[in-house]
Amino acid sequence: MKRSSFFVRAALVLLASACGSGGDLGGEGGAGANASEGPSTGATGAGGGPSTGATGAGATGAGGSPSTGATGAGGGLGPHVTEPSTPTRGGTMTFTNIGAPGWWPRRIDREPGDAACDYKDGDDTWGGHCCMTEHHTTSDKLAPFDEEMTLIMKAIRVKQLAVYQPGSDPAAWQMVSSWDARNGVGSNLLVTEGQSTSADFTGDLTKRDCVTYFTQDKPFACGDGKDYYCPDDPGIMHLGWAGSKLVVFLASMTFDDAGVEKCDGGGQGHPGPWVAFVASELIRDGGRKWNGLCNCYSKTGTVGDGCGEINVFEVVMDNNEYSNREFMSTGVRSYQEGHVGGSVCGSGCDRDALADDVEVVDACAQKAYEEGPVIEAGGRSDGCPTWRRPIGDRYFMILLDEAQRTIQVAVIHPESIPSPAAEMLPGLPGRLSRGSIDAMLSMRLPE
Repeated sequence: MKRSSFFVRAALVLLASACGSGGDLGGEGGAGANASEGPSTGATGAGGGPSTGATGAGATGAGGSPSTGATGAGGGLGPHVTEPSTPTRGGTMTFTNIGAPGWWPRRIDREPGDAACDYKDGDDTWGGHCCMTEHHTTSDKLAPFDEEMTLIMKAIRVKQLAVYQPGSDPAAWQMVSSWDARNGVGSNLLVTEGQSTSADFTGDLTKRDCVTYFTQDKPFACGDGKDYYCPDDPGIMHLGWAGSKLVVFLASMTFDDAGVEKCDGGGQGHPGPWVAFVASELIRDGGRKWNGLCNCYSKTGTVGDGCGEINVFEVVMDNNEYSNREFMSTGVRSYQEGHVGGSVCGSGCDRDALADDVEVVDACAQKAYEEGPVIEAGGRSDGCPTWRRPIGDRYFMILLDEAQRTIQVAVIHPESIPSPAAEMLPGLPGRLSRGSIDAMLSMRLPE
């Protein structure tokens, strides 16, 4: 059961519910736009008031345990206490053959009639001028996912978060950004919700359905806008992560749906967990990727065949046949193939029909995988891979590697860490060997 979300609802319908419908322009459960995430003018932003998701965690942090003295980033984080749950065999989805020369529409700031507006010279979602040009790349090393990318989360409770990238030593990857609930302060990591941006973060995104953005704390300089659009939105004018990168976080999706409020505080919110890794350019469109008439998401207007978005983990809860709160979807979208993966285990799937140790499921066959599935861009797929929504803490991982042109997505139980990930988990050290990276790329969980 595969689909492009565009065929479920038009991806360019831009006036969906506030601050955090279940998804995005390309989300499996995406409600399209988020009106309250519109163009920033320096007002209070998404919720009409200051962010509660970016406040400090205090001395003990959201995890409720005192800091162990781990410094984060280059010093590593150290193991974190996890809540007991039934151990599982873990799961991976491996996307291969990623990257190809091509182009996407890039928004730039030029006057109407300028020859540079060769893709579009018209209006954006809110009636302003939209000038877009064809931006070409010759790279085949993950492109367009070798560009800067920004992490997005909602409806999830995070305990640790780390980002690794290759350093000057080709034999090692370094932790470049991190956050730990035990002290609640990011290292080279900023968290933006609405118009509030801070290195302080509680880790709990399950109280309101706001969309939260994670970037480095380094500013992004976009020049005068003539060649790269510069939104009036300081919160997201920070660097993402370019090139090869590994994002790993310890988190839980177990919470009471009824306890999730709308981002603006106006009643019941959308409780669907969502983790995405998207082109930073996409959130700098003047509406944080909800400016559907003037962003780089699609060059055809039908699928996400533009600048790149990965719905890493998404629980589809849109009250239709594709929805099931007990399963998660993973899909890769870019100009290379439009839509790779993105299967959903809809209303016909029953989590209780699967063994307790199952993480990754073939939605078409409705059975557990015996070995982690592989999905080749432009090629074959091992069935229709989806995830069973975890109960309790898990390590969630997305690894993008230019050398192998591969994206590896994994869910790992804290009590069942596979040997290829043992250098990284549970210690989250400040440095990982290239051998460890290759080992994790080779994982096919369950094995």
